[in-house]
This record gives sequence, C-alpha cells and structure tokens, in this order.
Amino acid sequence: MVSEKRAQILTIAKRRFERFGFSKTTVDEIAKDANISKRTLYQEFENKEKILEELLMFEALSVRKAILNQINRIIDPAEKLETFIRLALKYLDQNPFIVGVLHDESGFFRPFLKDKPHIIETGIEEIFVSILKEGVDKGVFRKVDVRIVGHCIFLLFKSLTYGRNSPDHSFELNQTKEFVDFIINGVILKQGREGAKHEPKN
Repeated sequence: MVSEKRAQILTIAKRRFERFGFSKTTVDEIAKDANISKRTLYQEFENKEKILEELLMFEALSVRKAILNQINRIIDPAEKLETFIRLALKYLDQNPFIVGVLHDESGFFRPFLKDKPHIIETGIEEIFVSILKEGVDKGVFRKVDVRIVGHCIFLLFKSLTYGRNSPDHSFELNQTKEFVDFIINGVILKQGREGAKHEPKN
C-alpha cells in the first residue's frame, strides 16, 4: 500500500507531467508543488524516472480496483463486459498523459519502465478473460477458448486506444458504441442473456 506522502508526490507529479510533459518537469518543481523539501522527496524516490514508474503502477492498480468494484456488482456477463470496456475507455480518454506513456511510440520510456506496461496490459487482458469465462459458464456467451478470444479482444481494445498511430485523439462516443456492439455481438448467445439478467443475487 502506498503511503500518504508517496501518494501525494505521485498526484502532484502526475499533474506536472500532464501539464508540462515528463522531460520538462524537474524534481525541484515536484517537491515545490508538494510543499516538501527536495531531500524529503529523494527519501521517497530515487529519481524522476522512479516517480513515473510507480505512478504508472499506482494509477493502474487504483483504476483496476475502482472498475472491478463497479463491474463485480453486475450479474449479466454481457453487461459486465460492456461496462468494463466503457469505463476503461473513459479512463484513457480522461488521462492523455498515461495514454502517451503506454503508447511510447519513440521508445523513450521503455528503458526505465521495463516490463511495467506489459504487467498492466496483462491485467487488462485477464479481466477480459475472466468475464468471458463467466459468460461461457453461465451460458450467456458462446463456447470459445476464453484465453484466445480474451487476447484478441484486448489487442483490438489496445489498437483502438493507446496503440493507435495517433493516440492523442479521444475515442468518440459513436466509436465506443460500435466497438462495444462488435465485441458483444461476437461472443453472446442471444437466448442465454435473459436468464442471466434475472439470476438472483447472492
């Protein structure tokens, strides 16, 4: 769990990175905005790169927890899948700096972020796989290899968001609807969904 002080530094750093970019932001500026000394900041983080590394994971875990808290209340797997996609797209649309880091077209962030983006992507894919498995088990989704289909859905999700050639343009509402409809219609068994909707809560 991230301490209150580290969380404060990460929040301040994110604002700085979003406004001025990673390269133009200095440790001195982050410390000043956080109302702490540079020495105190260095007691928490070795350098600016370490701040970004932890920020990326902090954001990923926080968003994952928030989204799972919402979708785990949903009984219907099709609705759960749709909600997950919409919430994930909304987060990426509202956080262009994170999108830029994940996109990393120039490879600038790769040397110090190392496997962190891959860990995040694996987490996203695992949620797709989990929802697909639930849908297949409940008879709502067609019987498919959930690992393969989950991977394909993730790759499509990535290609339409931070994996695009120009990820700085937000995903339009009609594009979101088309994407969601395409995925849902590809996996759902029409006759199975009504039963899942009326399944009693535990």
